[in-house]
Amino acid sequence: MPAFPAAAPAQTEAGVGAQIPAFPAAAPAQTYLDPAAFFAQLHAESAPQPKRRHARLVLRYVSVLVLAGAIGAGTAYAVTLPRRTDVPFLSTPSDGRYTFPALARPAPPVGEPAPGADSNEAQSHYGDLRQYLLPAPDGAVPKEDDWESVADFGSSLTDADVSNHLYDAGLRHVARRGWTMPDGQHTVVELLQFPDHQAAYAVQDMVNDAALAKTGREEYVVPVVTVSSFGDATFNVGVRTFDDVTGQPGHKERRVVFGAGDVVAVVTTTEPAAVPVVPTEQVAMLEAQMLR
Repeated sequence: MPAFPAAAPAQTEAGVGAQIPAFPAAAPAQTYLDPAAFFAQLHAESAPQPKRRHARLVLRYVSVLVLAGAIGAGTAYAVTLPRRTDVPFLSTPSDGRYTFPALARPAPPVGEPAPGADSNEAQSHYGDLRQYLLPAPDGAVPKEDDWESVADFGSSLTDADVSNHLYDAGLRHVARRGWTMPDGQHTVVELLQFPDHQAAYAVQDMVNDAALAKTGREEYVVPVVTVSSFGDATFNVGVRTFDDVTGQPGHKERRVVFGAGDVVAVVTTTEPAAVPVVPTEQVAMLEAQMLR
């Protein structure tokens, strides 16, 4: 194999020669990472650090327990609070209504239908009509409680024609019950029974509009009370109010008239002016329930 010539001296600007080896000197050794390990380390360094969920979960559970404790304490406090009506300065004042005994609608005689039954085309109230009268409320002093003559009922009206129409319509009899309450209100419930519901309906408005013998000026504003009828039906009736009552200064008289099958019900109350209309409306509503 031929011999390589000796290396010629290199010329520099100073003209001084330097010996250059035939092969360049080897560079210092450099250590390279494994590519897979390198990229794995790079990914690990750039990934977001995991959050400390343990501390947040503890804080969250503590907040829930505190809130639950507050709710429980508030509920226990509310349960132990006295009722509103038991607190003197928060109690709701009475609106004047009365307390009645448990009401029981009378059953018709054996073999007879109820007044609201489909088979009862005349809508007749069979049996003793007095059983359909509303019982007196607690604390009442009983007054009228029996049959009333047609002549006596007619005498409470000023128009004789109304009494004549009652006879013409076939008025059979009148059941009456009355009482007086400690607040001074005197209540009378009268039930006028006719042969059928058509005859009763024919005179209902006439009885309602009739002028009363012992009253004077009538108020222009007429409150309305909703009473029930057969089935789920209801209807509104007016509460006529008279400010002048003969022989009873400072008193009012209120009157509600409505029909229930073959019966025309008349609720009349006479009370001091301070007594509200609520008791009169209450009696009318409950009497309508009795007649269903």
